[in-house]
Amino acid sequence: METFKVEGVILATSNFGDANRVVTLYTKEFGKLEVNAYGCRRSRSPLAGAIQMFNLIRAEINHGVQVDTIRDADIINFYPNLTADIERLSYAAIFFEIVDKMTLPKLCEVEIYNLLVKSLPVLNKKNPQIATLMAIAQFMEFTGFQLNFENCVRCGKKIIGDASLSFADGGAVCESCSHGAIKGFNYPESLRQTFEELLSFDWLTENQLTFNLRQIHVAEKILFRYVQTLLNQELKSIKFLSQLAIN
Repeated sequence: METFKVEGVILATSNFGDANRVVTLYTKEFGKLEVNAYGCRRSRSPLAGAIQMFNLIRAEINHGVQVDTIRDADIINFYPNLTADIERLSYAAIFFEIVDKMTLPKLCEVEIYNLLVKSLPVLNKKNPQIATLMAIAQFMEFTGFQLNFENCVRCGKKIIGDASLSFADGGAVCESCSHGAIKGFNYPESLRQTFEELLSFDWLTENQLTFNLRQIHVAEKILFRYVQTLLNQELKSIKFLSQLAIN
C-alpha cells in the first residue's frame, strides 16, 4: 500500500462508527484532503490527541482504492484557547468552514496553507472577532473573490470620501456612479480604512489589534453576508455565532 507524508491543519472532523472520524486537512503538499482516522476517538489510540480541529499536524497517510487513511500523526502545534473559549471557538470555526467550503480537494494553494498556519496563533490569543475578519478578508483576496474596496468598480477611480458597496457590482461604487448601481451597503471612508487594515495586517508582527469596534461590527456583517451570498447557503458556524449572541 502506498504511503505518503504531509503537514496540515485540521479544518474539520466528523464522527462515524463507534470510534472513527472523517478528517479534512489542508496540507502544504496537496491542498485539501479528506481522510479517515480509524479508532481515533478511543482514549488509548495513538491518534487521539492529534486528530482535533485546529491542530497543525504531521501525518503519515495510506493511499487506499476508495479512501485514504491516517496511519500515524504527530502534533506540530496546537492552540488550547481555541477550544477553551466558546466565542473564540465560534469565530475560528467560521474561518475554517469558509476555507473548507471555498477550496477544491487536492488543489495546492501555498498562500492558503500559510495563511492558516500564520493566523492560528493570532486566533488563539488576540481578539477573535478581529482576527477572524482579517483571516477571511485575506483568504478572499487569495481566492480572487474579494470585493474591490479601493476603486469604483464602474469608473475605476480611487474612492475618496463616502461611497456605497454593492455585492452585485463587485465592490465599491463612487457617488458619481451610484445612480446606476444595485443598492448595497453605505460605505464611509472609515469603513474603507478598516477593510484596508484587515487586508494589510502582517500576522508575524506582535502589533495590537487596534480597530474601531463599530466599523468592525459593520465589516463582520458585510463579510459574513457576502460569503454566504457567494456560497448560496447559510454557514452552520455563522448561524451558531448568531445564536450565541442572542443567548
